[in-house]
Amino acid sequence: MNSVDIEIFLAVVNAGTLTEAADALFISQSTLSYRIAKLEKDVGMDLIERGRGFRTLNLTPDGQKFLNIARHWMDLVHETRAIKYKQQKITLSIGAIDSAQSYILPPIYSMIKYFKETIDMHIITGQSTDLYAALNNRKIDIAIGHFEQPDPGMINSKFSGEKMVVVCKGKLKTVNNRLIDAELDTKEQVFFGFNVFFQSWYDRWIENRPYPTIQIDTANLLTTFLDDDKKWAIVPFSIANHLRESNQCHIYYLQNMPPNRITYQIRKKDPTSSAAEGLQIFDACVDFLRREQVNREIYELFTNHTNQAT
Repeated sequence: MNSVDIEIFLAVVNAGTLTEAADALFISQSTLSYRIAKLEKDVGMDLIERGRGFRTLNLTPDGQKFLNIARHWMDLVHETRAIKYKQQKITLSIGAIDSAQSYILPPIYSMIKYFKETIDMHIITGQSTDLYAALNNRKIDIAIGHFEQPDPGMINSKFSGEKMVVVCKGKLKTVNNRLIDAELDTKEQVFFGFNVFFQSWYDRWIENRPYPTIQIDTANLLTTFLDDDKKWAIVPFSIANHLRESNQCHIYYLQNMPPNRITYQIRKKDPTSSAAEGLQIFDACVDFLRREQVNREIYELFTNHTNQAT
């Protein structure tokens, strides 16, 4: 007894006649009759009462009992196939810092959505250190954060880079299209402290001026606090461009520019087979956007050249 014979038996029951069942299964009626007879021999009982040249079908009492067993058998077969399919399905878990999730990754996600029938995506947002811990524990397949993770089991590469600019709803004084840094009122600043590298630069840049009274660590709060023409903030260009389009903010450049904001992508050297396929799709989408120079004005996606930590 095998699953094919049981599937044929159930097809005969559903069709009502051997002829219609044979047509539905695209096999000859003689082949179908042979498979039913083989199943009856395997189970040791007659399952079908035949009449009028094998055209009319009725189940024997034993056939009625076996029908429930056959249906349960196929339920188990389908459940087993589902487990196998789930194991083979392409998956991708992406962890990224808040600003990357909101302002850099959306075009990539839009491309990956075309694969939605063949890929399961899980997207989480967190701090760089938390993301790297999740990657190390295989809770995610790729982490995009502010710094590299020196680990012999990881692959590190630069993911994106962008200039740091000032945003403000009001008009600020400029000379040769640059702000006069020393004349910026830091008491009106909304300080967006997104990583330690920017913080280090900022502590030198501010010198003896008052430290901002409003300090935030998530880009989503910028629109809340940039609520009048005097408030300003230093942010990555991708965020500034979004604010310019949605809130009519102006973008300015400083005399002494901060270092570009760099993000890094980190992944395991030995991803699972399903995750490896998902990462290939991710890389293909990134490469396409880079080649087409999509959003090059806002940020630059780096090539797939990777540095393996040692």
